[in-house]
Amino acid sequence: MNRPTLLFHYGPYEPLWHQPGLVQCGPRVTPGDHAVAVVTPTVPALMGALRARGLASAGVLIHYTDPFLIRAGVLQGLSQWPGPRVLVCGDLHHGPAPIDTLVAYHQQQFHDAVLLAFNPILLTQVQSRLPVPVHCYPPGFFRYPARRRYPAPTRQLVHVGSLGPHHPQRRLIVEALQRRGQVPFQHITTASAEQAADVYAANALVLNIPLNNDLNHRFFEVMAAGAPQLILGDPALLGPLQQFAHRPDLHWVHDLEQLESVANQLLQSPGLDRLPVVSPPQWPLAKLLQACLAPPSGAAAADP
Repeated sequence: MNRPTLLFHYGPYEPLWHQPGLVQCGPRVTPGDHAVAVVTPTVPALMGALRARGLASAGVLIHYTDPFLIRAGVLQGLSQWPGPRVLVCGDLHHGPAPIDTLVAYHQQQFHDAVLLAFNPILLTQVQSRLPVPVHCYPPGFFRYPARRRYPAPTRQLVHVGSLGPHHPQRRLIVEALQRRGQVPFQHITTASAEQAADVYAANALVLNIPLNNDLNHRFFEVMAAGAPQLILGDPALLGPLQQFAHRPDLHWVHDLEQLESVANQLLQSPGLDRLPVVSPPQWPLAKLLQACLAPPSGAAAADP
């Protein structure tokens, strides 16, 4: 039997995440060449679905979840999995006591290592709470739509993302920019990562509003689309990922007034469209797993 690496998650199949030797599994995954549907989120159900497809029910299991899903009820029976188990935890900044939620789940459903998806500033805190290796190597197995920046992008600051009930601070910032009218600005809601990448590539400057210790997907999505970004937050969000600290396409601001001032300076600069934007690092699956399962060294996370 083939022995692939399994990625168990709770969304639909993600073509961008595919790598050779990786099979996506989960309750919302549509069966395919690189995907196995699992109706019930338990390890026995997963093993049965794999055997039915002629795949080995062994190997490395990557389990991607977050505190919201953990509280709702996620993968059970981890002790029955005959191989290494890596818990990838996203959104470790949402909801009440998210680190406590992660620790409690790990005590019940043991994993051999934990990978923080996008919260490097919390790395030391989580390492102190869990008895297994905890790392943060974003963007990990995630991949983003690649675009070539427009040669003459629209000279405006653009924000893409939800302004729903879980993002009240983001809504306040967006509405203040619209109300004050000090910066050419547009907020856009998109239905997919591909649509978002098209927006990033077509505009001169992207606004990123990370919240609650979150170094988010947008940080890397914008890079992949070739656009510079203005980040309303503190560079401390990078934690040990200091390889990103001095990129010329990242501009950090601390408040609304500084945001408006820096945005106008950049938008009026003829060199803005020529700023180099390097694509996000691409972790080969074998190297990512080797790094995750290695004992923590205390050193900063390195690029692949």
